[in-house]
Amino acid sequence: MTVSNKQGFTLVELLVVIGILGILSAALFPAISNAVMQANMTAVGNRGRDIYVAITGANTEREPLGLGNVWPKTELPQGATQGGSGQQDIGDMTFQNSCDYFWELNDGDNLGTEEHSPYVAGFDFGKLAGAGVPAHSGSGQLQENNNMWTIAGNVRDEMEDIVPILITRNLPGTGLYSDIPTEPTNERITLGENYEAPFSNKGAVLVRKGGGMFKVRSKYATPLIIYNRQSFRTSVSGSQNAKLTYLSPNGVEDPQGG
Repeated sequence: MTVSNKQGFTLVELLVVIGILGILSAALFPAISNAVMQANMTAVGNRGRDIYVAITGANTEREPLGLGNVWPKTELPQGATQGGSGQQDIGDMTFQNSCDYFWELNDGDNLGTEEHSPYVAGFDFGKLAGAGVPAHSGSGQLQENNNMWTIAGNVRDEMEDIVPILITRNLPGTGLYSDIPTEPTNERITLGENYEAPFSNKGAVLVRKGGGMFKVRSKYATPLIIYNRQSFRTSVSGSQNAKLTYLSPNGVEDPQGG
């Protein structure tokens, strides 16, 4: 007669296996976490690029019509007039935060109706959400809780392409610059002080005036790296143009310089 020997794992062997799995998990966690964050930053950056493309496309369409650009303004330029329709045009409006601006850009007052007529194509409120920032419900005014973007105000065509024009809200606009006459400083910008999401103090995403997307970890969030060691000026001596500023979801953040 054959006797079957079915001996299972001992408690010690199980503990050893669990311990090995724990060590492997601890070793792999940083790599997994980094990969997830990189994927989220790329997804957020692509949304920012979509906003950039929508706005620049609208500006190209409006130029031969004699209409001003749709970048947000905190002050009206000299000689600004209403659009040809007789109704107030976004190019003749001023804004003090990015929520009001994006609401007007997407004609939020008429959202879901036959009268809905946004200023840009390829933009919706879903471009403002992601990486822990919930999407707008579709009803009611756009709130800062549903908007992850700070956007540059008073942007002009002649400004340098290196200037960030869209930044995730966890990077304060006060840490950026309107003018850098010499090489930028290497002092780190503190992330996540005003907003936990997206990315908290771990990193941020920017879209430059030239259209390039830039993902930056907190360790490298310095003007030296953000501006790629370039000096530039957005202000013009004696000009009546409003200075470059940044509109966060809840207010204006003035950059340094100027």
